[in-house]
Amino acid sequence: MKVSTKKNDGVSPVIGTILLVAITVVLVAIISAVVMGMTGGIGTSHVVGVKVVAGDNTSSHASLLVTITGGDTTGLQTIAVYNGSTPIGEATSPTVGKPIKFGDASLLAGQGSISIVGQFSDGNQTIYTGTINLV
Repeated sequence: MKVSTKKNDGVSPVIGTILLVAITVVLVAIISAVVMGMTGGIGTSHVVGVKVVAGDNTSSHASLLVTITGGDTTGLQTIAVYNGSTPIGEATSPTVGKPIKFGDASLLAGQGSISIVGQFSDGNQTIYTGTINLV
């Protein structure tokens, strides 16, 4: 008597490999959908170059010159200057390359921690902070 047998030895490993690849693809798709959903609420940022120097401080009124040197200034409405938490002044519609003079002898005496806040039309703010000697 002759017994016939089929050669099915390679079918099971191939099906197992296909199932593992399919499971991996589905998991990657689910994880990437969750991660992309988490980053959806991040707003746009604006990077603006600012040059801050002491102005003509030889008179009785110390001054500070703020110049926007470039960057993403689209929608930049105002810039406000602070010495610590004390407001020094605000300028509307600043222009790239044009120095803006801020000055008050009582607010700009000595070494100051200057902060510049740019307000954009989309609600974002850009902040520069530095220390400058105003004597």
